[in-house]
Amino acid sequence: MPTTHLIRGHVPADSPLRALAGRTVTVPAGTLPELAERVRELRQAGIQPVVVAAPRRVPWTTIAWTLTGGVLASLVAALTAILTGHTTTAWVAAGAMVLLGVALFPTLTHLEMDA
Repeated sequence: MPTTHLIRGHVPADSPLRALAGRTVTVPAGTLPELAERVRELRQAGIQPVVVAAPRRVPWTTIAWTLTGGVLASLVAALTAILTGHTTTAWVAAGAMVLLGVALFPTLTHLEMDA
């Protein structure tokens, strides 16, 4: 089960848990019953819990492959339109190719940052 929430809290300075856990504790939870149990455990330890949503992973590789496929499909459409004499269709396909190509650059940048 993927982590849906993170429970964070600061350990009190006079607590014996501080030597074991440090100043801040972060505990993952995958379901709502598990979330309630973790909050209860932290409160029993004297820690005031704060629940935050866990960050979700963005599938940048899938997005990049989809954009690349769109660029290649627009290229094929533009070449086909040029060869058959449909100038307007060729311009529309070329515009789509440029827009998809421009969208590919920030996607690849995010993909590189996540790697």
